[in-house]
Order: sequence, then structure tokens, then C-alpha cells
Amino acid sequence: MIKDFVQGAIKGAATWVGTTLGGPKGGAIGAKLADSLLTKKAGGGDFEIQNTMIQPQRFGSRMGFASPSRSRSSSMMRGGPKTVDADTLTAEWNYRLKRYMVDMRYFNRKS
Repeated sequence: MIKDFVQGAIKGAATWVGTTLGGPKGGAIGAKLADSLLTKKAGGGDFEIQNTMIQPQRFGSRMGFASPSRSRSSSMMRGGPKTVDADTLTAEWNYRLKRYMVDMRYFNRKS
């Protein structure tokens, strides 16, 4: 009841605006626009569910985990960077930081 009243008012307003701006042709376009916005299509025939399936990664014939010690033996890694574990990286970082601090202390000393 109230829904029909509101829909009629919106369609009438859209027709009036269309007629004011574009004459009788604009009124017809405004009425069609308001009608298409306010009516539901039965059955949902125009609606399709969006496919969001993601294809899995392809790794060729190989799959699995290569440990850091085995990565050097790969033909792709010959001459490439060496893979190390977290303890080695921490030790290298600490060595470089300590060396930097010693150098800064040596060069900043005033004698």
C-alpha cells in the first residue's frame, strides 16, 4: 500500500523531470528509467553467479621442499646466491654491526 504510493510518486517525478528537460520523449525515458529501477524481475533470469574459482599453481612434475643444503646442488643455482638459515643471517648481521661500531669508535676518537 505505502510501497505502491511511493513507487507511483517516484515514477511521476521521473516523468515530470524528463518532460521538463526533454519534452515528451524525455518523459518517456524518465518513466522507463524509474520503472526499471523499481520493478523486480521474477526468477532472477538475468542474474548469474560470478565464478571466483582460483586455479591451483602448477609446479611441473616436481613438488616438495628443497632444504637449504640441497639448493646449491641444483643446476639453476650454480654460481648463484647461497641459501642460509636464520642463525647464519643473525651471526652475519651481528658481525657487520659490531665491525661498524668499532670503526665508528676508532674514527670518532679525538686524540
